[in-house]
Amino acid sequence: MKFYFNANTKSQVSALRRIGAKNIMLTHKFVGERATRYANGFDNIMIGPGFGADKGKYHSFIGDWEFEALQYDDPKNVINNYKNWKEGTEYKEDIIPILHQNYPQALSVFKPNNPGKRYALGKLENRAAEDIQLRQLPTSYSFHGLAKGRWTKNRNEAVDSIDSSTWTSGVRGRKTDVWKGQQILFGEKGKSNSSMIQLACQKNLIHLSRAGLDPKDLVNGEPTALLLAPLVLYYMPMFESLGCYLENFK
Repeated sequence: MKFYFNANTKSQVSALRRIGAKNIMLTHKFVGERATRYANGFDNIMIGPGFGADKGKYHSFIGDWEFEALQYDDPKNVINNYKNWKEGTEYKEDIIPILHQNYPQALSVFKPNNPGKRYALGKLENRAAEDIQLRQLPTSYSFHGLAKGRWTKNRNEAVDSIDSSTWTSGVRGRKTDVWKGQQILFGEKGKSNSSMIQLACQKNLIHLSRAGLDPKDLVNGEPTALLLAPLVLYYMPMFESLGCYLENFK
């Protein structure tokens, strides 16, 4: 499974390049024309408009975009959503439709007029029916889980890629999950639980070395270190354990 790291700032993009991430998701509302520059150095790039984005500006931009692009969507109305996708194809022929509410039913609206077999899966009306709906999707198609980081460990066979912004939790929430370990909370400068950090780092020395990350910077709560922490302590060892490391890191 390919994991697209959602990144929308220069520091986030730099962190992903630093650890050799292959896949990136950009949001046009936040990055605008910088998207072309941010795409450099990644193997697989996807862009979406972002909630409340300007549809005209987004469509104009993707007309020259050479990588994957998601449609400007309407999560609440499948007909309006289809019309938005159809309008988007006038700018980028292979723009990816997004299925909302009920995946099989939404697919039936797009399918007759869409020769492509690549779709994104968005919001569900009934999350309890998620597994059932995923099993009803055609296996010959390619599906991307939109903001579906929780699907990572499940490895659902219906989905071959997902994206998520939860990897930025180190900076946003001053915390990080640790693969097969305890969650670490980062305090103010010099006040983090150094013993927990040292233990987590000891288990992931290879990944820390690759990122050029000093455990002392984590203890001191340095911003760049906090941004890298979830990558080296959770995502890199997780993908290694799941057998899909090379799909996601160089």
